[in-house]
Amino acid sequence: MHALSTRNDDPARASRPYDKDRDGFVLGEGAAVLILETKEHAEARGAKIYAEIAGGSVSSDAHHITAPDPEGNGAARAVLDALTDAGVTPADVNYINAHATSTPVGDIAEYTALHKVFGDRIKEIPVSATKSATGHLLGGTGALEAMFTVLSVHEKIAAPTLNLDNQDEAIPLDVVIEPRPLPDSIVAISNSFGFGGHNAVIVVKSI
Repeated sequence: MHALSTRNDDPARASRPYDKDRDGFVLGEGAAVLILETKEHAEARGAKIYAEIAGGSVSSDAHHITAPDPEGNGAARAVLDALTDAGVTPADVNYINAHATSTPVGDIAEYTALHKVFGDRIKEIPVSATKSATGHLLGGTGALEAMFTVLSVHEKIAAPTLNLDNQDEAIPLDVVIEPRPLPDSIVAISNSFGFGGHNAVIVVKSI
């Protein structure tokens, strides 16, 4: 299955999403908490508003007990349904925080799903792979990467992807290597795809 990286001699560079030499994910530890409330409630109490969680969706691949669907059908459905829930279209999306675990099969499967949704425009959308810095927190990853996406949208800066020395030609994404400015109006998605084909996507919009 090649789930875990075997780069034990160089752990800081072991998590390398989209790299030709990726060989699995690195376990990470951590947690994140986001306070979700209506805009009216936040304004009434004078809260600092970082971004809007505009929509979300979940789906299941129904493909394999651990491996993702290589055709990306379930993941693509989750992305499309999340966009519909948010009242936006694929053409509106201008930033992606990808699931991007650094596994040989997972990264390609996610790219395939994104290409189904965005077509060739996927090559023009900035994509961050933050597990390159944190490793994979498993159950904690969704909240952590939602937080990263919210902060990127709020600060209008796309987070960098580490350890991408030789990008896999089979994954022609616009991967963000250095912190990159984002436009004033942002519609972002954050993907979290779990073992067994459990897919969750949220849409984050700038305020």
